[in-house]
Amino acid sequence: MKFSERSAKQTEVDIADYYAVKPKAIWRGLKQESPAFWWLCIYLFLEYIRPASLYPVIDILPWTQIALLMVCVTALNDKSIKWVSSTGNFLIILFFFIVLLSSVFAFRPSVSWDAIDIPLNWLILYFLTITVVNTEKRFFVFVLLFLLVNFKMSQHGFFSSAARGFSYTSWGVTGSPGWFRDSGDFGIAMTIFFPLASAFALALKDYWGRYKRWFFYFLPITGMVTIIATSSRGAQLGMVAIGVWFLLKSRKGIKYMIGILIIGWVLYATLPERMLAEYQSAGEDQTSQDRLDHWAFGMEVIRDKAVLGVGYRNWLDYCNFMNPYGLGMKGKCRLPHNTYIEAASELGVPGFLVYVSIALYMFRINARTRANANKCGNKLVLYLAHGLDGGLVGYLVSTIFFSELFYPVFWLQFSMTVALHEVSMKQRVLKV
Repeated sequence: MKFSERSAKQTEVDIADYYAVKPKAIWRGLKQESPAFWWLCIYLFLEYIRPASLYPVIDILPWTQIALLMVCVTALNDKSIKWVSSTGNFLIILFFFIVLLSSVFAFRPSVSWDAIDIPLNWLILYFLTITVVNTEKRFFVFVLLFLLVNFKMSQHGFFSSAARGFSYTSWGVTGSPGWFRDSGDFGIAMTIFFPLASAFALALKDYWGRYKRWFFYFLPITGMVTIIATSSRGAQLGMVAIGVWFLLKSRKGIKYMIGILIIGWVLYATLPERMLAEYQSAGEDQTSQDRLDHWAFGMEVIRDKAVLGVGYRNWLDYCNFMNPYGLGMKGKCRLPHNTYIEAASELGVPGFLVYVSIALYMFRINARTRANANKCGNKLVLYLAHGLDGGLVGYLVSTIFFSELFYPVFWLQFSMTVALHEVSMKQRVLKV
């Protein structure tokens, strides 16, 4: 057998074997993928798990930055990579341009430039994801990896909560070091994880046996339990918003309404008394009052600095300058704990409008993806588009109470949304 014939045979892995999550088949397919895709998957793993922080002995190099650089280098030799035309490209470039302008005219420009690598990182990640993850098989592997790295954290949250009898603790549970070391940030990551995990399981359950099915059912369950275990009211409200969103979208309204009401009642009945007390005191407790004081100051900043804000990453410096004796009941300047106020106060009204436009565009493009999936009869793509919508709803509601503008979850969600739409477009063209 000639080498070319042998290579062609090796690449013949049926998509049904991917759907069935057959490790040997997926591995056989992965061996035929380009180095760029491998490095992108390695980057995702490193960004979410942060093994160097868990094992200091290997913390000798900037592993995540090296992985991202390797994606860029190897992508140059990947002939399968083509330019992707999308309105999302214009929006994310415009957003980054506003970040640059706000940094130039910032209250303290040096603070902005010291952290400019963060938005630049998400800009690069976006374009690499939408161009490298350009087939259904690649997208399947990428999403599966995304679910598994989140499950690595959610199972820890689930079993940590179970070990204490699912009782309430004010500190909650946390995820991996880095982006998710705070319980609130971890909870928001879970609001994106659990609807996507649910969509994945519901789309492919008929391909699996009993044990594999229950494993993938367990993923979203750990996500929901972990959201409660974080003790983050914002993330918990995001989870409720996801349920309401799917109820409103469902054609089986009565059936799902009953189901959601039952789940809601069970969750309410099992919530610890101290957690219920936190909800009852919302708006009156010290944390709420402190947050309201920061929001009020944020609105003043937006009125005074409407064009370009106080500058990217300049909130704390500007807050301390304007409030030398502190702010709020705790007498200390903190982050605004509201992503929308963060966007408008640091980047001005233009930055806020572009950020909101990106979110609205994601809803629009997911709808187009579902239309393509319906025409092609692709259940997985259809359900994943619903799952991405659900995660976006949870994120947008949760971040009313957190400053998450430059955290990876939103920008990776954006990247996957555009990539999935591109995959669906290719399938629709082939179908025609």
